[in-house]
Amino acid sequence: MKRIGLAFATLSMAATLWAATKTAAFEVSDWTCGSCAAATRIALRKLDGVQDVKTDSEKKEALVTYDDSKVTTEGMVHAIAKLGYKAVLKNVTASSPRSRNSGPPIAAKDASPSSERVSFFEVPLECGAAEGLGCGSASKPILKTLERDARIAEAKINYPGTVLAVVWKDPLQARTNISAVDAAFKKRDLEATPLRGSARDKALEAFESQQWYGAKDVDRLSEREARVIAARIVNRANGRLDLPPERSAALKHDLSVAVARRLTKDNDEECATDPLDVELTKIAKKYLN
Repeated sequence: MKRIGLAFATLSMAATLWAATKTAAFEVSDWTCGSCAAATRIALRKLDGVQDVKTDSEKKEALVTYDDSKVTTEGMVHAIAKLGYKAVLKNVTASSPRSRNSGPPIAAKDASPSSERVSFFEVPLECGAAEGLGCGSASKPILKTLERDARIAEAKINYPGTVLAVVWKDPLQARTNISAVDAAFKKRDLEATPLRGSARDKALEAFESQQWYGAKDVDRLSEREARVIAARIVNRANGRLDLPPERSAALKHDLSVAVARRLTKDNDEECATDPLDVELTKIAKKYLN
């Protein structure tokens, strides 16, 4: 028994020696104001192992000091993502080295399909609430329709909602059969214009290097839209409300969750557009007298 106890003590000591206090720097996109940074700071401080968090809303940067034996940078990225923000790890500095690997990269892009299988279309799927953002709720039913087509492997839009990529199962379809795309858009009184030449080359380069959104993940755009809407509501009223930053951030977060829930909820094929009055009033009463 003494030997077992000694072995556990040795392992415990070794684990302590391997651990290190580190500082990770994250670039956080989608922040619109100081309240967004405050909400991120609150969420990260709740993680076991996080010792300190500093945020700079202007630089869109978060610096986190943490015990790497208790929490990982991937866990921090996930916690930030749950708020609706995208974090990218910039660098990590440590006060003491460790030999174990830091793990896989935060995001790895799947192998791209051959360029011959991909068709690109200029499409009017921009969001009306935020410039440079695609409309997830408008895109989702179209993407679902296309992905049900037996000839199509996948369909995705870019972040601004201006370009649709269709990956065909047979490369010949990319040149000879685009009727499925035309039908999906005309059903909603919209047009999709095929991209060719340099415009197609530019779209292909973006498709291979950036994140695009299919029917299963286009809700991320709707969540971003919801955050913009919630931020505008709170920012316009904040002069009269005079809420503390953390309470304002919490109100903004709850409003964005409610709006996102409506924008991402499916009603058969089309996305639901239920009224928000009751739910928003309930949230307002939670934070305001």
